[in-house]
Amino acid sequence: MNWKQVLNKYHYVLITGILLILLLLGFQAVYRWWIPNPSALIEGTAQEYVELKQQEHTKAGSWLRTLNVDMQAVQGDLLWNSERQAGMLRLKNLPNPKAGYQYHLWAYDSHRPSDQPISILVLDRGSGQQEWYLPLTASEPMPSPYKFELTLEPVDTLQTANPLVLLMVQF
Repeated sequence: MNWKQVLNKYHYVLITGILLILLLLGFQAVYRWWIPNPSALIEGTAQEYVELKQQEHTKAGSWLRTLNVDMQAVQGDLLWNSERQAGMLRLKNLPNPKAGYQYHLWAYDSHRPSDQPISILVLDRGSGQQEWYLPLTASEPMPSPYKFELTLEPVDTLQTANPLVLLMVQF
């Protein structure tokens, strides 16, 4: 049996297979367009950053770097206003995380046990050389935050036993 005979014999199966593949690709494209990306960043502006920094109850802290070589070029700081329960993170030169990993920003509050930080932000990519202004909100009230840590953690878990602390801000 040559290829023409095979094609004539199975042309309905081939056409159905091709249509199913196209239909699946179409559903995938619609899904990506319709469903928002959970890791999409909500970026603020330099003006919002300056306004928050000038408010009366805003605390500011610069990043304290660890000895991790990848973090040596990272610049920025973190603002937190306990009265508004909002803050802003400024980052520049944050490299992309390794494949299978993400950055996670944790906050420590003096009204909570030190082994129960509050998850503030998850980033699946770095800032590159651009400067990011990322608004911060906590999932629960933080009247007296004293430390924020940016960690590197595997994507498949929310909190690892020993996350790698990359940057830290202390007030």
